[in-house]
Amino acid sequence: MYRITECLSVGPFASAERAANLLTAGVTHVLNVSDRPSHLSAAHGFVEIADVAMSDSQRLPSFTTVRTLDTLHRMASAPGAHVYVHCMMGQLRSPTIIWLYLIALGVPAKDARDWIESRAPDAVAGHHRMVDESHVLLAQKHGLAHFFPHPRDNLIIPYPPTESEEE
Repeated sequence: MYRITECLSVGPFASAERAANLLTAGVTHVLNVSDRPSHLSAAHGFVEIADVAMSDSQRLPSFTTVRTLDTLHRMASAPGAHVYVHCMMGQLRSPTIIWLYLIALGVPAKDARDWIESRAPDAVAGHHRMVDESHVLLAQKHGLAHFFPHPRDNLIIPYPPTESEEE
């Protein structure tokens, strides 16, 4: 798991075996953006688990983009929430969704990409197979129309890098 902000983390598929580690790290909500259903449930101790199926080999449809951003926003807006966004490997889909969400919250695209890729070494936020400039504009417009004022300022502050990230 790689923490991007105090409230958002990204990583590989959240299997039942990883549930205890996620809970120990403070994860309260899980957003699965892989092409397979989640293996987790509320019975594992999470407040909410949501699935939004998507492919990493084709363009992200606009309706899926909006649905995913709205789901992530609802989860991240909960008081004290820490949302773990995952796909299969944590390299394309989940970093791209967090990237689009940060853009929707007003973070410049380059800064959002830098935050993610500096903390999650294998991540490619905004991969060209999945998104293009129209997705950035959609995220910006949708965020302005629906996500402000945001109840949690710490959502758009990069998490301090760990010692291993600083090396």
